[in-house]
Amino acid sequence: MPESTPTDGGHSDLVAPHAEPMTRSSDAAVAERYRLLLELSPDAIAVHQDGLIVYVNSAALDFARLTDRDEMLGRPITDFVHPDELPHMIERIVSMGDEAGAATYPEEVVMVDAHGVSRPMEVTSVRTVWHDKPAYQVILRDITAQKAIDAALRRQAALLDHVSNAVIAVDTSMTVRSWNPAAEQLYGITAGDAVGRELGSVAGGNLDVQAAVALGGTVDQLHRRADNDRTFLAHISVTSMDDGFLIVAEPTRRPLIERLGTILAALHQAVIVVRADGGIELANPAAATMLGPQAVPGSFVHDLPLDFVDGESPIVRCLRTRTAVTDATATINIPGGERWLSCSCRPIDDDTSEAVVLVSFADITERYRERTRLAWDAVHDPLTRLYNRAGILKELESHMDALGDHDTDCVAIYYIDLDNFKLVNDSLGHAVGDEVLHTVAQRLAGATPRKGAVGRIGGDEFVLVTTHPKADPTAEIDRQIESIRAAIRPPVSVTDRSEPLTVRVSIGVATVAAGDRSTPADLLRDADIALYQARKASREPYVRFRTHHREELQRRQRIEEELRRALASDPSQLEIHYQPIVSTESGTLVALEALLRWNHPDLGAIPPAEFIPLAEQSTLIDKVGTHVLATACAEVAGAPQLRQVMLCVNASRRELTNEEFLRRLRDTCSQTGMNPRSLCLEITESALAPLESGLLNLLLDIRALGISISLDDFGTGASSLSELYRLPVGILKTAKAFVDALGENPNARTILAGIVDVAHAVGVRVIAEGVETADQAATIAAVGCDLAQGFHYGRPKPLAEILTGSPAISAMSETPDDARPADPDQIDTDACSDVRRPASPPE
Repeated sequence: MPESTPTDGGHSDLVAPHAEPMTRSSDAAVAERYRLLLELSPDAIAVHQDGLIVYVNSAALDFARLTDRDEMLGRPITDFVHPDELPHMIERIVSMGDEAGAATYPEEVVMVDAHGVSRPMEVTSVRTVWHDKPAYQVILRDITAQKAIDAALRRQAALLDHVSNAVIAVDTSMTVRSWNPAAEQLYGITAGDAVGRELGSVAGGNLDVQAAVALGGTVDQLHRRADNDRTFLAHISVTSMDDGFLIVAEPTRRPLIERLGTILAALHQAVIVVRADGGIELANPAAATMLGPQAVPGSFVHDLPLDFVDGESPIVRCLRTRTAVTDATATINIPGGERWLSCSCRPIDDDTSEAVVLVSFADITERYRERTRLAWDAVHDPLTRLYNRAGILKELESHMDALGDHDTDCVAIYYIDLDNFKLVNDSLGHAVGDEVLHTVAQRLAGATPRKGAVGRIGGDEFVLVTTHPKADPTAEIDRQIESIRAAIRPPVSVTDRSEPLTVRVSIGVATVAAGDRSTPADLLRDADIALYQARKASREPYVRFRTHHREELQRRQRIEEELRRALASDPSQLEIHYQPIVSTESGTLVALEALLRWNHPDLGAIPPAEFIPLAEQSTLIDKVGTHVLATACAEVAGAPQLRQVMLCVNASRRELTNEEFLRRLRDTCSQTGMNPRSLCLEITESALAPLESGLLNLLLDIRALGISISLDDFGTGASSLSELYRLPVGILKTAKAFVDALGENPNARTILAGIVDVAHAVGVRVIAEGVETADQAATIAAVGCDLAQGFHYGRPKPLAEILTGSPAISAMSETPDDARPADPDQIDTDACSDVRRPASPPE
């Protein structure tokens, strides 16, 4: 999912949703100030929509202990909520309703960062709109300092220990900060349990302190004891303070039932008072509406058409045990259809021996439906309607729990990845990509065994879970693999496209038997590791996880981390070696290609073939490229002998898509003294596919700086010779495979000669890469290759060895200064520079 901000052009109501209309310029200015406010906020801020994160600020990245926004964007918000908090999170979201701007009170929630570390945070959620769709904005704040303040307030509360009335101090959010011994006796809860909680949750009454102060500072309110849930009428005195309110409470003996009529008539909840015999003694007007015409004084509770989910009526239980029951769920069928109700019962202490119960009902039908929907959404993928990661892990856990200690079955998990799916999104658009994913999901569902489960756990990755006989799992796995491939094999038809798309998959398999101590997360990880091996072994139908695969992954992870550390704090481990590129006609040195070498203090020399692919798969390749470019330019520009030699540096797709890349090239040349005309960027075919207009414009801008461009490793990608005229390149470097085939394949020379002829026809020079023998050198010269590179001419070496070991360079150093061009712009770099080409391919 692409990174987005509240002002990136998509419609978002996060910015001043109720502001007066403004001009475009003032609107943009306000939006920019708001964006900066979000980014500079010390509070972590995130926006999630349909359960997925669509925006995070810098503080949110710090909270998650991540450095790249892409590592958070698109992930479920539930990934960062402690599992024990998920039900409460859903309840909070449901309670907000649908009104834009609705918000929850700040509440302490246990969150988890990207590494699974728990942290208590104060969380506030706000209902908002993101790109014209409902969303939630979440603000998270560290509450460590607040807890320290709480401790100080508890110490101050000791001063009130001698007061006979209950004295309670609360802050402006109605959180209890002080609770004296008299309050402990009145409410049946210790100060240690009361301080830090919201007053209403402790005393059982939602006290409106502002209204109480406005009415003279006193009010009578129904409260309850925490130890036995018995209610009593309290006389409350409220005094406003700078940082909150001081509350003095004492019980009043005024008969409760006399006052309930006035109080209950104003409530939207259904409230009834029930005697010990089940008779309804008091009912407010809302009771008849919610519970039906039977809910009137003189009727009995058993006459109400209630069906309690847990079986026993909470009203009967409360009458029998004299203990409170909260949030019991019931259904009721009344005109208009079935409704869901929440029922709470509390015994009333009215100075008589007769049991009396206060019962309240709240209509939770919409909340129940919303909770059901959210619970379903929490474990399902919104696009495919399959299980998501959380759902598939639950299914996997269920399958594993079903294995007995001596069961003969095993659980198998199939990790399925669509090959090269990114090309579909990049070239055809995400709408087509979503259509393909939906079709693949339906097909995989059809290939899933009856007791199995299938889910999409992110991007183009699917997981299928099933159970196989342990006696011969390989045969069962083979059959399941063929079933999956048979389902995927037919071409996928998409809207507004005549040609269907062919989808291929890579599959990793992991199994677990009874008695294995693996967790569902372990098994999913092992299948993911096997999938990685399957991608490398593209000709295999699937790869089954083995222990050595995990060891390989652990080495990959260590190498990636060590490379990150070397780039950040110890770049001396990274050394640039240079390989000569010579003229096939004269044999003179024309260019040097900069190649990175890594000598780790513990792991030794790490081959580029091992660490470069890891860097390309992460964000590190951009930092690697920056290091190589800056170091090589500084070294070569600092060697006067090389003023007539071109420096070739590789550039990756990720670097080309970095909006700072062009400025980086310009600044590097300026800071190192490197002449842009002496610099050549080598770019592979795959890095240019697909060739979007923005990328083509970047190549033209690079050429405008005077920097040459070489198409590297030609012949291994998807480019064709007929497309060369479209690219602003002046050099074509053939893949090493073409040179390797010389002398072995009778057609190799003809193919290489054809490439050279077509390249020359459009004004492009050709470098033959991988020349290792004299015969190969003679052949590539004979077919017309302009330049050559390979071990035959020299291995990659540090620049110092190149300068002292090359006769050609030694000759340059002996050339009198007046015989060498003083201005780098006078250097003849035609052998490595672009030339003007026709605007269309030759006939």
